[in-house]
Amino acid sequence: MQMKVTDPTFELALVSPFLLQTLAEVAEQKGIDPESLCRGLGFNFEDLQDPAQRISYRQAVAMIQRALKALPNQGLGLWVGAQNVLGTLGLLGHVLSLCKTLRDAFELGIRHQHTSGGIVVSSVEEAGDRVFVDVECRLPFADVQLFAVEEFFASLLVYGRALAGVDFKPMAVEFMHAAPDYLNEYSRLLGPDVRFGCLQNRMVIDAHWLDVQLPNHHSLALRQAVKLLELEAAQVHQKMDLIQAVERAIARDLTEGSHIEKIAGDLNMSSRTLRRRLTEHALTFETLLEQVRQARTMSLLANPDMSIERITEEVGYSDVRSFRRAFKRWTGMSPSAFRHESPSVV
Repeated sequence: MQMKVTDPTFELALVSPFLLQTLAEVAEQKGIDPESLCRGLGFNFEDLQDPAQRISYRQAVAMIQRALKALPNQGLGLWVGAQNVLGTLGLLGHVLSLCKTLRDAFELGIRHQHTSGGIVVSSVEEAGDRVFVDVECRLPFADVQLFAVEEFFASLLVYGRALAGVDFKPMAVEFMHAAPDYLNEYSRLLGPDVRFGCLQNRMVIDAHWLDVQLPNHHSLALRQAVKLLELEAAQVHQKMDLIQAVERAIARDLTEGSHIEKIAGDLNMSSRTLRRRLTEHALTFETLLEQVRQARTMSLLANPDMSIERITEEVGYSDVRSFRRAFKRWTGMSPSAFRHESPSVV
């Protein structure tokens, strides 16, 4: 059972081939023909070897879901993330390797995350002696969301160890979805303190890691690489920048209803200006708000202990009746029926 996708970025070719290339390689190791994962999607396995290639979110979702169907309920996202290397991030990975400290690497990584062509949005916040790395996949497919956050955190651990040393490890990792059957894979790859049914997907790191001096730092090479990265970033479509900025602001204010006046103020513009800028790209505020609500809803439905009433509050609807009407418009079903009938949600 699938959501009707309203996100205008869904057909844009923005996803890097690195994620799908590693996915295909892991599937092949498990006895799955990688070409079968690509067939009919407009590209083949060989195309994924080209770092300049870009895949649409629609194509990426289809390939990921095929792999999940072939290797169900085993921790595929964890496996893919654990097999990544820093070079998987392309030019961004090279820039991170040249940073002076892990703090600098985090700052640059967050600032330029869109250039790596991933399917998640991440943020970093320092609070006292802890650092919180939060991540969200806003594609409204519960199985892809679970895969994406598993892959992100397993990758983050690989990248952290490549940069700061083999002793790098998280204090805890939190997931919004319910505990799966393959808990041993989480413990093996992410450590002993993994929690489920949380209100965010989060890795907690001891803040002392931020100031660790990285061994490959080179100031001149870093400046040169950052210039190249900024040129690459400037080529990303302006529509994507606007969409991401608005969606981030909506997500931060979601429980309060995400009113356009408040969102526009967060972006230092009037609501009239925001609507005009969105219209220039054939977008509407209401479309983006609904997309964020859909994605958040699918994340929360993955936790069977989260009541429909609580989900209603978390996604910013004033009452359950309004939420149920919206959900039926998205899926043709009630939230309870969708949760019961969709194997990727229960």
